[in-house]
Amino acid sequence: MKTNKKRVIALVSAAVLVAACLIFMIFFNGHFVYISTGLNSNTILKLDGITMTKTEAKILMSDARSQYEELLGEDIWNETIDGESFYSYVNDQIKVKLIRVAMLNKLAKERGVVLSRDEENNVEAAAAEYYNNLSDDDKKQLDVSLEDLEEMYTKFAIANKLYEDIISEYDIEVSYDDARVIDIQYIVSDSKEEVENAYNSIQSGSSFFALAKEINDDGNYEMELKKGEMDQTFEDIAFNLSTGDMSEVFEVNGLYYLIRCTSDNDKTKTEVNKTTILESKQLEQFNEYMNEYESKYYVDFNTGVWAKLSVRSNSIYSSNFESIFNSYLSN
Repeated sequence: MKTNKKRVIALVSAAVLVAACLIFMIFFNGHFVYISTGLNSNTILKLDGITMTKTEAKILMSDARSQYEELLGEDIWNETIDGESFYSYVNDQIKVKLIRVAMLNKLAKERGVVLSRDEENNVEAAAAEYYNNLSDDDKKQLDVSLEDLEEMYTKFAIANKLYEDIISEYDIEVSYDDARVIDIQYIVSDSKEEVENAYNSIQSGSSFFALAKEINDDGNYEMELKKGEMDQTFEDIAFNLSTGDMSEVFEVNGLYYLIRCTSDNDKTKTEVNKTTILESKQLEQFNEYMNEYESKYYVDFNTGVWAKLSVRSNSIYSSNFESIFNSYLSN
């Protein structure tokens, strides 16, 4: 009996698909307190003289819409996540990001963090590239100037520089074992008898992958596995296998599995994962620090203007802020 592939890898795919696009989005995530005031129609928020504009919000929404639709399709905006419409979820992420960038610029002033001359040159180059890549219609819709873009890239560059300065102070270690990435083949079914028969056939010389392709829906049978992606029982069994070893038949949440380890340590992927885990831990500690800092301040937030914006209906412009930022200003 075959089983739906989506049930097999659901614990992996949902998190990966969201994370792939939200890394840049949640970079400045945190808590905040805000009040609504009579800000002008192009100002989303104001904090101690630092403003974030509607134009900047629309630029971020363009990036987000483009990224999500490319990865998940245009229908993604009809989906929900944790009971909330997906577009509302992304809207909230962008709002939090705008506030965090303003907070980081405020903190940068207090710490005396400024851009170097080379960084200022990179800001100018990034802004020029973004502006030149916009179509005439994009420029008209955004009502944006080169100077506006230089200001936006400056604020994000300062926020990024301060972030790097702060996390450089953290003493965080990630063990090689925690970061270890393994490669496995698997057979899965909701029939215990079917998997047990497969186990016996393999013990008698049958091909694991041939049986997996026959039993598993769509013939998928391979997985790259990191810790924290699957049920603990599944991971405990998988990570205790050596290369070439096969597990016994086991059950997780009503499904029966058989695992064969094809590599108990993919060294290249493990090194990449170690960096990813380190960055995640740094971000977690950074957010704790910023949450405490942000709790002391009010942000004037223009709820009226914000309510009229939505990533779902925002235009996709012919220039991408994030990719250009990463080219010139990301460490």
